Amino acid sequence: MSHLVSVILTALVVAFIQVNLRASYPEYAIGLALLFTVVILLRVLAPLRDIIHVFYQLGQDTAIGGQYFDVLLRTMAVAYITAFGSQICKDANEKSLAIAVELTGKIVVMVIALPIILGVVEALARILP
Repeated sequence: MSHLVSVILTALVVAFIQVNLRASYPEYAIGLALLFTVVILLRVLAPLRDIIHVFYQLGQDTAIGGQYFDVLLRTMAVAYITAFGSQICKDANEKSLAIAVELTGKIVVMVIALPIILGVVEALARILP
C-alpha cells in the first residue's frame, strides 16, 4: 500500500511537470515519462520477484507443470511491456507507432501461448471421438 501511495504522489508531481514542459520542451516531457517509468519499474522489482517465485513454486507443486505458469508469466510480461511502450508512443503523439507496438505485442503473446493452445486442442482431440 505504501508503494502505491508514493507512486501516485510521484506521478502527480511528474504529470504537473510534464504539463509545463510540453509547451516549451515536448522532447523533455517524453524523456521524463520514460525516466519515471524506469524508476517505478525498478522500485517494484522486489515485489515482482516474489510474485514470480510464488507462481514458479505453484507450478512445481501442482500436477499441471511449470511450463503453463511460465507461459502465463511471459505473457503478462509482454502485455505490460507492450502497454508501457504503446503509451509512451501515444504520449509522443506517435499513434501509428503505438498501433505497431500493440500489434507486435499481440503477435508475441499468440506465439508464447501456442503451447497452451496446442495442449487444449490435444486434450479435446483425446476426449472427443
